[in-house]
Amino acid sequence: MLVVTDLDGTLLDHHTYSHAPATAALAELARRTIPVVLNTSKTRTELVQLLPALQLNTPFIVENGSAIYDAEGETCQVLGVERPVLLEALDEARCQGFEFNSYRDMGLDGVMAHTGLDRAAAKASLDREFTEPLVWQGTPERRREFVSWIKAQGLQCLEGGRFLHVMGRCDKGAAMQQLRESYYPDTEGPVVALGDSENDLAMLKRADIAVCIRSTSGKRLHLESDSNNTVMHTLACGPEGWAEAISEILRAN
Repeated sequence: MLVVTDLDGTLLDHHTYSHAPATAALAELARRTIPVVLNTSKTRTELVQLLPALQLNTPFIVENGSAIYDAEGETCQVLGVERPVLLEALDEARCQGFEFNSYRDMGLDGVMAHTGLDRAAAKASLDREFTEPLVWQGTPERRREFVSWIKAQGLQCLEGGRFLHVMGRCDKGAAMQQLRESYYPDTEGPVVALGDSENDLAMLKRADIAVCIRSTSGKRLHLESDSNNTVMHTLACGPEGWAEAISEILRAN
């Protein structure tokens, strides 16, 4: 078995960023030597800081499938595009009259205010290589036009739990598949993926067991079981839902 998980709103609480309710489930996975891989919108710098706290020593996927790093955060497989390309496109988007506030605009204090992260964590979040998160400030109609305009530039917009992410045409699902082939080609048993937002759907669709963690917003991910996978929807949110699902899967397997 291989467990691949989102972080914010999934393994980490949406508001406090705590994983405490999932500690026992993580320990049980470790006892059974089942790898837990992080697949998140967070940056390499953030994950290098988080892995010890989660007691994980596994490769990880950053910035919504844009790159795969080894457990030390050194060896990198790039699947997306580099951030300067995105910033250049966003400069042009502003010239087109689109209204938004991106990470570059917010700066450290703005990111802290919008996310609730402390200064060190916000600084790590700003150390982006392949994506640019933004908060849309225009009308819904102009937002649809913006998404189409970004697509015409050979890029994409991906909805996350807090931000609209501008990035290359990659996703968490393709990155998960590449990571499995690179690092766990002989792993037996199902691939279990857990996520709570639309940017997790590509990953969930490629999993053998897809766990849709209940969102604090109340929005339910639209994903149903088919002949290729099993879909679970948790009753609890965040790490409580994560632990709920992992415990049920381990009992069944």
